[in-house]
Amino acid sequence: MRAYIGCSGFFYKDWVGGFYPPLLKREDYIRFYSQYFEVVEINSSFYRMPNRGSVKSMLSRTSTLRFSFKANRIFTHGRNYSKEDVKKFLFSLEPVFEEDRFIALLFQFPKSFGYKEESLEYISKLSKDFKGITKVVEVRNKSFKKADFYSFLEEKGFSLVNTDAPKGGEFLVGPWVGVGAINYIRLHGRDSERLYDYLYSLEELKKLKDKIKKLGNRDTYIFFNNTFRAKAVLNALQFKLLFGIRREIPQSLEKSLKEKEWE
Repeated sequence: MRAYIGCSGFFYKDWVGGFYPPLLKREDYIRFYSQYFEVVEINSSFYRMPNRGSVKSMLSRTSTLRFSFKANRIFTHGRNYSKEDVKKFLFSLEPVFEEDRFIALLFQFPKSFGYKEESLEYISKLSKDFKGITKVVEVRNKSFKKADFYSFLEEKGFSLVNTDAPKGGEFLVGPWVGVGAINYIRLHGRDSERLYDYLYSLEELKKLKDKIKKLGNRDTYIFFNNTFRAKAVLNALQFKLLFGIRREIPQSLEKSLKEKEWE
């Protein structure tokens, strides 16, 4: 298993001081991030259509980083998109395709999107409209936890996103099944009251590694989404160490999160 580990996003003000040096310019955040990670998941594309010029500028600031992009919410929450919307979205991402630095397009559906014929037909539509693009699906409704759905996804050319999240909450946790061409994991944290504000312990990370290793021998992309105060950064760097990928953890980050030892 080849594991690539990073964070869900990199442009956070509360990472300054802990991860980013205090005087670092905003345009240099991505360059600094790429000194520690090879992959990143871009979530801003969910809230607004990506801008081709901004994408090219981002690429120019690092030659090594590879990108996943979250599909805009009109494709997953509104579900009323047009052919022009697809063209516009993919046109913006063309520079990433051309440089062969694209990982996958993430379709993250809301909890209200449940398992039924209408939903499967919609996913089939996405499969056709985004043909030729590496695609992953994150479903949050627990009705999707069934073998028939996993087979359906593979047939339509999608990989399944496995997630870690608070149990008993809005998320479908796991389901820890390898589906599709790649393994794609998103780790959201485990605090149901303060989602994304959670620091995984080393013991929790070790157990997550065991679950991930059982997903099968595919290229594996792991993104930490517990982004509050750069907790994702610390956990991602710790996870790299667990997978045998040596990378120094900044002392400022360990100090800011009171995690002062690596064992």
